[in-house]
Amino acid sequence: MIEDLLKNELFLRLVPPVAGLAFVGVFISLGLWQLDRAGAKEALMDQFQADAPYAQPSDYGTLKGFDRIEVFGQFLADRQILIDNIPRNGRIGYYVITPFRPSRNDPLLLVNRGWVAKSGVGEDAPDMTVNEEYMTVQGLVGHLPRVAIRPGEAFAVHGDWPRTALYPTLDEIAAELGDDLLPVVLLLSPDAGNGFVRNWEPDISGPMTHYSYAFQWFSMAAAVVLLVGWHMRKRLGSGRSKT
Repeated sequence: MIEDLLKNELFLRLVPPVAGLAFVGVFISLGLWQLDRAGAKEALMDQFQADAPYAQPSDYGTLKGFDRIEVFGQFLADRQILIDNIPRNGRIGYYVITPFRPSRNDPLLLVNRGWVAKSGVGEDAPDMTVNEEYMTVQGLVGHLPRVAIRPGEAFAVHGDWPRTALYPTLDEIAAELGDDLLPVVLLLSPDAGNGFVRNWEPDISGPMTHYSYAFQWFSMAAAVVLLVGWHMRKRLGSGRSKT
């Protein structure tokens, strides 16, 4: 069967250009996809760098990453969480996550108050004192830190507060708190009080990476076009020499 196809003149004439066109279509689609991703990264960077005023959200489900929001309510100092194994400048530390109850009876909002260095083995947890008076907190819309693979459960110990966790999810924290949570995390503004080290930056590769990938895919598409053109020209010249 295969031998017959390899001897079929029509098959040999049609397969290379058809296969070439298919590859060109795939490569161009991948290049356009990378351009779309680059555009999305640029939009996110613009959102992060924008000096827009803080707004009071009416629908937390419609918020986008790095939207600037402000919420009035009260910190819950008795149920705080330390997210362990967060590196910064060659040191390991914690993110201090403090629940915040909005005044309008929304579910709890998790506030990332920033990074604090980890003490030595056997030393006490960092001082997590926070003002529990009603106040307005401001910051950027974000999410909990994530890893591809997490060994074991997020909360190894379910005892007193504060509790230490290893890359927990919102659902896991909600279960520990025994309360519903809003679907976003507020990254506390660097200018606000009640915080630790805060230098929020988008945890993403820059758009130039995707422009580079797009150029590679478009280059491969161009190479296939040239290769198919050379093949067809060669076969056309061979056919003329036989006549």
